[in-house]
Amino acid sequence: MRDIEVYTNVDAQYFNEHILTQHRPAVLKGLVSHWPSVTMTTDTLVDHLVKTGTDIPVAYFAADPEWQGRMFYAEGYTAFNYQQERSTLADFFARLVQEAQSPRPAALFAGSLALAGHFPQFLTDNHINGFIPANQLIQSMWIGNHTLTAPHYDNVENIACVVAGRRRFTLFPIEQYPNLYVGPLDLTPAGQPISLVDIRAPDFDRFPKYRQAEAEALTAVLDPGDAIYIPTLWWHGVESLDPINIMVNTWWRDVPSYFGSPTTALMHAVLALRDLPAHQRTAWQAVFDHLVFETNGPALDHLPAAARGMFGDLTRSSAAQIRHVLTQLKV
Repeated sequence: MRDIEVYTNVDAQYFNEHILTQHRPAVLKGLVSHWPSVTMTTDTLVDHLVKTGTDIPVAYFAADPEWQGRMFYAEGYTAFNYQQERSTLADFFARLVQEAQSPRPAALFAGSLALAGHFPQFLTDNHINGFIPANQLIQSMWIGNHTLTAPHYDNVENIACVVAGRRRFTLFPIEQYPNLYVGPLDLTPAGQPISLVDIRAPDFDRFPKYRQAEAEALTAVLDPGDAIYIPTLWWHGVESLDPINIMVNTWWRDVPSYFGSPTTALMHAVLALRDLPAHQRTAWQAVFDHLVFETNGPALDHLPAAARGMFGDLTRSSAAQIRHVLTQLKV
């Protein structure tokens, strides 16, 4: 493992010109240390969030102490090792504070709580304006105790800001996908497939190829006030290291909103291509390489722009046309 590169005194211009363009993870040291939430003690912050949060119920995971905070599958990978529960914000924080006093706490994890819905006051008081396109933000809070989120990837760009407690991030480039021993694709904790490897104590007898992934891994421990940039499709596992941990994610896509979802395309590919005879898959691979990935260079430059139709540059109009055609296709 190697350390993630650390940057200090980063402003929006430097981030956009020198960090975002590299498409590599980066620790943004002290980026949000000025946030009012970061300057509070943990107890004061918890009280503040309870008082200023809305009455929307909180959905969270709870796992028995024997799992040592690892939110994962039960044996056989057909169910999870945690229970899904709901409560008021006040009751959730009360349980979190209570578990913090226990020598063997149950693991509690509330993920992806929309700031606009649950914590509108926090959203007003704590922000990173100018770093990313304001019209494409998805901002959410993650709250829990000492838990481990298995490595997974997201289809979006991400700046994760640590508000309370420390967190250890372990990141892997997408090329390590084959070495991460991915679990079920259609039964996942939060929509994305996860690695079956316990990155705190890897079982190399069971997962020998993980040695290669670990050798390429990047890691960092973030303190309150620190942030990390996680590029699209970088696998990341996150371990919360303290009895109470709070983090805020800002997600965005770096393409226009009318673009389709790559995950949807992947599912279509499984449905239409993966189980074709081998010679047909090879033939379709050549088509995709040429038209989609353009491995031979721009595929349709020999045609006038007006003649390229749906296969020309993707615009809002052509995206709408493609979606219309897809709805008319028969299986």
